[in-house]
Amino acid sequence: MTRFVIQTYATVPSYLAVRLCLVEAREKDDIAPQSPTRVAASTMYTLARPRATSAIVPRASSSRARASSRRACVARAEKQSFIDGVIDMLEGGRKLRRWYGSDSSVGDGTRVDDDPVDDDLDGTSEEDERDVELDTPKTAVLVTDAVGGVGEAVVMRLVLAKATVVASVDGDRIALAETRFGPYVNVASNEWSAGARLNGVRSVVVAGALEDDLLDACVRRGVKHLVLVSSAKSASGGLFADADARVRGDRGREARAAASGLAVTVVRPCAVRREPGGAREIVLGQGDDMSGDVSVEDLAETCARALTRPPSPGRTLAFEVRNGAPSSSAPNWKAMFASLKMA
Repeated sequence: MTRFVIQTYATVPSYLAVRLCLVEAREKDDIAPQSPTRVAASTMYTLARPRATSAIVPRASSSRARASSRRACVARAEKQSFIDGVIDMLEGGRKLRRWYGSDSSVGDGTRVDDDPVDDDLDGTSEEDERDVELDTPKTAVLVTDAVGGVGEAVVMRLVLAKATVVASVDGDRIALAETRFGPYVNVASNEWSAGARLNGVRSVVVAGALEDDLLDACVRRGVKHLVLVSSAKSASGGLFADADARVRGDRGREARAAASGLAVTVVRPCAVRREPGGAREIVLGQGDDMSGDVSVEDLAETCARALTRPPSPGRTLAFEVRNGAPSSSAPNWKAMFASLKMA
């Protein structure tokens, strides 16, 4: 005689464990009571109702029924991989931090807006909605081209200074930025509207191309300070300059920033070296005739210090920066900036 028992019990909230046990298989004519045959198979899956239930499979007396029941056990065990996948999906749930990956909804892996709006009902486009200014404190620093050589160095320096940083990157480099900066930085896509990227932003560091829509949004949103990383004339690089150096060498960026009416600081580095800083003194100067080189980390330090000394609205402070002689002493930033003149 064969008897199956299914026992269902709750293990953790919203999860139930179902254990199928063939507690005893005994044939009066074939198997002696002293040597029972015991077989067990188990599987786990998620149920919608957390209430514990139990069910008993009807007894079967024939060998054909026993074989059919065993095949059912095997079939249920083979479904474990699918069930485990469902459990993994439910346990992951909605991602709360960009550090762990992009947001997803349970079931189909696609994002679901928390408060979807039918654009046809109110006549507002999706782009306009993303450009709405949020009522949030403006304390963050937006850094453009945040995964480029200069931009990444500036982001890391601001993180060390415990500043709130928004890293603006191209859409296809969001995952790279999230991996590099982790939960310490908010990553914004350049595919968003300029206004959306500026929500909660007080200052902007432009390490790459100066977008017209971003500059206009800075004026519209009342950004307090714009730091533009430009390039000294001696660092033009000629035909052999890399793409970043050619972008920074475009003096048209400086003219457009100065004409915006914002408080603008233009940092013109000499030839930028991709190496650690702190080994040589940092020299600031004006006149656009400085030559030499500067490490990318010392340039990032200069940009971070410039953020703390914004000029008056509508004024522009422009200066060059290079490394000097080897030095282990800390720069006197207050005296260095006090020697510079506003344009």
